Amino acid sequence: MKIKEARNLKAGDRVYWNDPDEGTCSKWLTIGTIEVTDDGECFISGPAPEYDELECYAHELSREKPNSRA
Repeated sequence: MKIKEARNLKAGDRVYWNDPDEGTCSKWLTIGTIEVTDDGECFISGPAPEYDELECYAHELSREKPNSRA
């Protein structure tokens, strides 16, 4: 995902995080809050009761799981 796309994400949107470490922790996230820096770093926290927190880069996020036929 590009930085501009990440900045358009809002609470309730679902994204797939593509873990750069061989995909071992890749997962779907529902966004509670998101902040995107000028260099594309994203700080995401999930809504209650999820409360997932993720620090990643915009290019690691996508709207669908890789290799899916959505």
